[in-house]
Amino acid sequence: MKKIFALLLAFVLAASVPRFGIPFADNSFAAYAEELSASSSQIVYVGPRGSVHDDPADGIYVSTSGNDSTATGSIGAPYKSINAALSAAEPGSTIILRGGTYREGVNVRIRKPNVTIKSAKGEWAVIDLTVYDAGCDEDSGVYFDVDSSGGKLQSVEVKGGFYAVCTETRWDWGDPSNRRGASDIIIEDCVLHESRYDVVKIKPNCKNVIIRNNEIYNSGRAFAGREQNGEDNAEGIDNVNGSGMKVYNNYIHDICSNAIYAKGGAADVVIENNRIERAFGGGILVGFDTSPEFFDLSVNPDYYESVRCVVRNNLIIDTGWEGVGLYGSKDAQVYNNTLVNVANGGRYHSAIYFGLTYQDWETYAGRPANVNPKIHSNIVSQPNGNVRPMIEIRYSGELGGMSALDGKPTMNSNCYFISGKSAVFSDYRPGSVLENAGLSAWKDHIGGDAGSIEADPALDKNFLPANPLCAGMGITSRIEIFSPGAVSFLADETPPVSESLPVAIQSPGISESSMMNFKRTRSYSAALFADVNENEWYGFYREKSIATAYEHGLMQGSGGAFNPAQNIKLAEAVALAARVRDIYEGGAGDFSQGAVWYQTYVDYAAAKGIIKGDSFNDFEKAATRAEMALIFSRALPEEEFKRQNEVNSLPDVSNNNPYRAEIFALYEAGILTGSDDRGLFNPDGFVTRAEAAAIISRVILPGTRASGRVFN
Repeated sequence: MKKIFALLLAFVLAASVPRFGIPFADNSFAAYAEELSASSSQIVYVGPRGSVHDDPADGIYVSTSGNDSTATGSIGAPYKSINAALSAAEPGSTIILRGGTYREGVNVRIRKPNVTIKSAKGEWAVIDLTVYDAGCDEDSGVYFDVDSSGGKLQSVEVKGGFYAVCTETRWDWGDPSNRRGASDIIIEDCVLHESRYDVVKIKPNCKNVIIRNNEIYNSGRAFAGREQNGEDNAEGIDNVNGSGMKVYNNYIHDICSNAIYAKGGAADVVIENNRIERAFGGGILVGFDTSPEFFDLSVNPDYYESVRCVVRNNLIIDTGWEGVGLYGSKDAQVYNNTLVNVANGGRYHSAIYFGLTYQDWETYAGRPANVNPKIHSNIVSQPNGNVRPMIEIRYSGELGGMSALDGKPTMNSNCYFISGKSAVFSDYRPGSVLENAGLSAWKDHIGGDAGSIEADPALDKNFLPANPLCAGMGITSRIEIFSPGAVSFLADETPPVSESLPVAIQSPGISESSMMNFKRTRSYSAALFADVNENEWYGFYREKSIATAYEHGLMQGSGGAFNPAQNIKLAEAVALAARVRDIYEGGAGDFSQGAVWYQTYVDYAAAKGIIKGDSFNDFEKAATRAEMALIFSRALPEEEFKRQNEVNSLPDVSNNNPYRAEIFALYEAGILTGSDDRGLFNPDGFVTRAEAAAIISRVILPGTRASGRVFN
């Protein structure tokens, strides 16, 4: 197996050798043996590493062209249905999904222990549950049942579901003597998105779940079309009393509410090395607000929402609420995180926030304050328009009076910065009120935060501080989105523990042609282009067509504008197809431009058979929809346009149309769908830049293509 790995640096902290000047107790890190990425010379790659896991010889195969009636599970006689293969599987089996899109109706449910579901190595499988719109039916999704402990989900895309992925529990089944949950589950190298509510749901007593190297985005499909303010319940990762969870190396973005929280008494949770962008709620919440019946009072009689949680080396960008929040937590540690433009909604919380937990207002619940938090070596960098404090400690007179913090926090060596203004800090506890005070007053107020500074960290393009005063603060390594050729690691290939500093390891790169080569290489934010209405069909809050084309390096704007209604020229269509083919074959999609800007694209496209040398006479003219179909249908090899619709005829594409075969091929692949139920195409019409963005996005992302349609 080809190993793709980065060095790990692990260490054990002792009380006599405090890190960054804070004296931790001897057992502070007893549950955490590894320190991932301890040097800024190292790069941590987040998101899926592709379909890199080996296929066992005794795997059970599933294919979109399989047959459940005649299947044996061999590669030559695969099942068609994932659930049929699961029914035939024994404990310890591996279900291998050939590339394609699977629609299983209600759900995919794993009921036996140690069962793995994975894409075939080098292929990519999509489980599309969006066609089963169950409303409030919790059964929709990929479910690890109570008896499925030890299971894995590897290198699979899951689209839709009530939850995209969920671990089940017996906690509320009525038998207090048996409250076990699916435990020791691994979710890795997956793309999980478009859930109705939470993307990943960890239910009570589901212990030691590992969530690593995934892309998690677009939660809250149930709330589409209404204003997003973080108040809807649709997290990226929602953990209720699931102790021992580890969440690392994930790319989590565009979340309806909070990106990650661990609450309900979840203990010994580690959240590290994640890149979080654009959450309407908070970034990472240590605890939150849980109904009291979900706490295990035998080990947590005081109803702490979180116990011994560690949040470290996370990059958190653009959140409506806090970057990091603590609610009813005990012994939390928050260090070496970088928070950029957080609490930007203007109404709620602060960059680092001490919040209250109400626990359903039940009179018997504990509702504890945060106790013994340790917060150090973080960077908070805010734009001038941000109006929220750096830190706020909340108090409420409700329920007899509640404070968000008991005592004073242990803080040290943090960097606070807001452009053009002074940072402010607030504590609303009675007898200890401090409102919108400066850093010096804050230090006196808590008797701590020594070594902390108010200075511009001068974050570079990798969000690492260039200001030497901020050395050792913020993320300790570059956190970048994984792309082919990047350095990464497989968890079962971890090098031995070492006390030496990591050495940079160079990957030889991956040049094989593959749909997995299409990766996000840059980030899109709402209103990036002044002329893009993000509420239009192509906008960020709907289909994200422009965002997808931009993030994958296929299209960009000019002078701060995208010109979504402008027709694309033939030269631009050829350039798009050329970039697609180059990335598919392992390139970066970058082309040098000569005196005639498009000539290098035309020459490349001709060499690759995308166009013929004499196909077009005028590349400056607007491309017709038929011409676009010809060009885009050849952007990838024919085998990447798998047929998943039946097209017998289209109302305005005659048998004499010279581009009929290419148009039909894109309809059959689900890339084109037409403007009405009959599939009206308008072959002689022109193509706007917004339409081109939508079409080319479906070319590179098979999971977004339409399927199951018949055009007569």
